[in-house]
Amino acid sequence: MRKHKWLLLLLVVVMALSTVLVGCGKSETPAKDSEKKEEKDENAEEKLAAEQVLRINWGSEPPDMDPQTTTDQVSMEVLNACMEGLVRLNPDGTVGKGLAESYEKKDTESGGEIWTFKLRDAKWSDGTPITAKDFEDAWFRAISPDVASQYSYQLTDTAGIKNADKYFAGEITDKSQVGIKAVDDKTFQVELTRKVPFFLSLTSFTTFVPAQSAAVTKFGDTYASAPDKMVYSGPYVISEWNHEQNLNLKKNDSYWDAETVKLQEIKGDMITDSNTFINLYDTDELDLTGVPGDFLEKYKDSPEFGSAAQASTWYVQYNCEDEYLKNLNIRKGLSLAIDAKSFVDNVLANGSILADGLTPTLLPGKGGKEFAENRKEMLDKKEYTYPTFDKAKAKEYFDKGLKELGITSAEFEKHVTFLSDESDVAKKYAAAIQSMWKQNLGINIKIEAVSFKLRIDRYDRKDYTTTLAGWMADYNDPLTFMDLWVTGSGNNTAFWSNAKYDEDIKKAVNGEGDERIDAMLDGEKILAEELPIFPIWYNARNFLTKPYVKDVVRFPVGADLEFKWTYILEH
Repeated sequence: MRKHKWLLLLLVVVMALSTVLVGCGKSETPAKDSEKKEEKDENAEEKLAAEQVLRINWGSEPPDMDPQTTTDQVSMEVLNACMEGLVRLNPDGTVGKGLAESYEKKDTESGGEIWTFKLRDAKWSDGTPITAKDFEDAWFRAISPDVASQYSYQLTDTAGIKNADKYFAGEITDKSQVGIKAVDDKTFQVELTRKVPFFLSLTSFTTFVPAQSAAVTKFGDTYASAPDKMVYSGPYVISEWNHEQNLNLKKNDSYWDAETVKLQEIKGDMITDSNTFINLYDTDELDLTGVPGDFLEKYKDSPEFGSAAQASTWYVQYNCEDEYLKNLNIRKGLSLAIDAKSFVDNVLANGSILADGLTPTLLPGKGGKEFAENRKEMLDKKEYTYPTFDKAKAKEYFDKGLKELGITSAEFEKHVTFLSDESDVAKKYAAAIQSMWKQNLGINIKIEAVSFKLRIDRYDRKDYTTTLAGWMADYNDPLTFMDLWVTGSGNNTAFWSNAKYDEDIKKAVNGEGDERIDAMLDGEKILAEELPIFPIWYNARNFLTKPYVKDVVRFPVGADLEFKWTYILEH
C-alpha cells in the first residue's frame, strides 16, 4: 500500500507510525505491546481504566475512505478499525474470524480453486444485515472499468479471479461469467483460475472489504466523505471528522464481536510537526507516538521506547512519462548522485536498513531464506548489480542525458521539481536529496511541499517529476512489491513500462515454487538497470507507548495497525 505513503509510502507516515508497538523480529509475526498474554491474564491486580479512551495521531488527513478505491496507509489504518472483510488477522498474524463464519475450498479440474464462504449473522452499524450481495457488489466495484480502482489488479492478477481481468478490460459485461457470486444472502463464492496460497489472508486487505451497497448507491460520489456518509462493519465507527484537524472513532455496538472490544473511543489528531506530537506525548496528551530520528537519542533508553522492522521500502521515484525523466541517463545520474548510505546513517539515523533493491527484508524467498537474502546472494556473485553512490559517474550520466535531450542544466532546473509532503520530517528528507543533487550534479531542484492528500492526487494525475515515495507490503509475498511496476498497473505511479519486466512478473504470478522467485529476481535486475525508482532504505519503526496502553498490534505486512484488542489500564 502506498505510503507516499507508505507509503505510503509517505513521509508523513513517520507521524502515522504514532501507533506502533513492540518489536517483531524477522518474521511476519506482528508487534504487540503485551508480549505474554498469559501473564496478563494471571495478573489479578490488573484493572481496566474507567475511561477507555486512546489518544493517537493519524499524522495526516485520510485522502480516500472508500475501501474499493483507497491506496494510502492513513486511510487504510482508519478503515481497518471501522470495517471488516471475510477474515480478520489475529494478533499473531494468523488468519482469524471475520464476517465469514466458515469457509471451504475445493480444487477445480482446470487447476484453480473455488472458495465458498458462509457469512455469520452480522449487521452494519445502521442495523441492517451484512449479506453476500454486499461482497459481490464491492468486489465488482473494485474491478469495474468505470470505477478504475488502482488496486483492481489485486483481484484480476494477484488473486486470479476467473474472468475478472476481462471484466475490468471491458471484454465481457456479463457478471455471471466472472468468478464472484452471491449464491444467497449468506453464501459468497469465489472462483480462482489457479492456486493462490495467500488468498485467504488477502481477503482481509482493504480492497476486499465491502462498502455497504445501499450506502454507495445512496451517497454516490459523496460516499465516505463524512461520518454520516458511511456505514460500518468493524469494531469502531467514525464519530467525528474535522478535515485536516482530527478524526475520532467510537465503539460500534452493532459489531458482531463487540464484546471483545474494550476501547470506547479513539481520539485521533492530524499533526505533521514532529516537535508538536513529541511534546504532546511528553505532556501526556498522546498515548502513543512515533519517534523520528532527531529524537532517537533522547528516548532510546526509555522503558516506553520500542522498535520493530517493517516490510516497507522508501525510494526516489521518477515520472517516466515526463519529457526529461523518461531519459535513462538522467535517471542514472540523479540516482548515482544520492549517497544512500549517508542518508540512512545521518539523515534517518533511526536504525533503518540501507536498500540494495526494491523488495525489503521479512518477505519469503526460496531455500528457506528471505527474498532479500536471495537477491543479496546474486549481488555477492555479481549476477546482479545495484547502483550505488558515485559522483563522477553520476555527473557523466547526467551530462550525457542533457546532451541527448538537447537541453542545459538551467532548463532542467526550471522544469524539474521534487514533490514532498509538508511535514517537517518530509521537508528534511527532501532537503537532503536536494543538497546531494546540488553538490554532486550542480543543479538546484526546487522542493514543492504539499499536503499528503494533494500529493497522492498529483501522483495519480502524473503531475510531478521527482518525489520520495514508498510502499508497504499488502501481504506476505514479494509479489506485493514486484507487481507494482507492471505496465498499466494501478499503483505504477512512475508510469514506467518494460516488456521483459512484465513477462517476468507474469511468470511469477502464474508460476510455483523457485520458478516464481527466480522470475521476480530477474525483475529486480531490470529495475536496477532501468531505475524508474531508486530504493534508499527499508524502514525501521521507532515508537513510544504509555505503559497503561495494552494490546495495540502493528503488523509488518497488510493492515499496519489493529485496535480491536486494545485497552487502557488504570493509571
